[in-house]
Amino acid sequence: MISECDNRSGSSGVNTAAATEPVTFIPSDEFETTTEQQLDVDSVELYAVEEQQPGSFDPDHVAGSILTALQHSRLLTFEGEQLLFKRLNFLRFRASALQAGLHPKRPSKKKLREIERLLADAHDVRAELASSNLRLVASIAGRLAISGEEFDEFVAEGNSILLYAIDKFDYSRGYRFSTYATHAVQRHLYRVIDRRRKRAGRESARDPEHLLNVTGREPDPDAITEAEVREAATAVMSRMDKLLSDREQFIVRGRFGLDGSGEGKTFAALAEQLGLSKERVRQLLQQSLEKLGEVAQPFAAVFAPGRAGL
Repeated sequence: MISECDNRSGSSGVNTAAATEPVTFIPSDEFETTTEQQLDVDSVELYAVEEQQPGSFDPDHVAGSILTALQHSRLLTFEGEQLLFKRLNFLRFRASALQAGLHPKRPSKKKLREIERLLADAHDVRAELASSNLRLVASIAGRLAISGEEFDEFVAEGNSILLYAIDKFDYSRGYRFSTYATHAVQRHLYRVIDRRRKRAGRESARDPEHLLNVTGREPDPDAITEAEVREAATAVMSRMDKLLSDREQFIVRGRFGLDGSGEGKTFAALAEQLGLSKERVRQLLQQSLEKLGEVAQPFAAVFAPGRAGL
């Protein structure tokens, strides 16, 4: 399902254009002392043992290519996921290092072939990560789509964001990729829906007044949506009791309206209730979000201090 553009090879059989194009990766101090053999995929249990088959999808409402991909999608273990992300970025790191040593006018054919091999292996790892998260994309698309055609479109849109998220994910932070990917895919699809709604409003408008009524109250695609806030709140609250002190919980719940009020309190209001300075409350909030780690980090945009009044 996921393809990349091909570049023509020269007479030597080496894909020079692809092998010399700048390579991006998530750096790690470990890469300098790591070997490719140490990141062999057979060294850990890559896939989780699933007690039941994944939920079925109606073949009459799902494109054949998507249905086939879903049926072959397997969930990774945490160790397997970490290994694949580390291998992906290590392969890219090695390719980038070899590129840096190429002669600008007469690049070594041997080095070019090795760069090409490393990038091909990295492509395969990336595809494996994408495949193992396809069910996640389909699940999100299924919740948001209102037709089979829209579902297929949302899965395609979600896959493009999934690949971008794979490239940007820092596995060394220690949290699961699914949390990061869920936020990225949902956010993108919300924007797609918002743009479509605006376009439909413009196309159906019959006069300036009607156009104003249709589009005047549309949400900003760059704004945090209510659904995102609910998703973030649910994720954070599920971990709060175990990770935060009573005071920290009070600040988080009060700041983001999770205390039953439905409205976030200012730092000044929280500071007055706790007998602390506004700056201290701000520090405690940041400290609390850092403690939440795996859950809070992917929702950093939602929980940015500037979202509520100061």
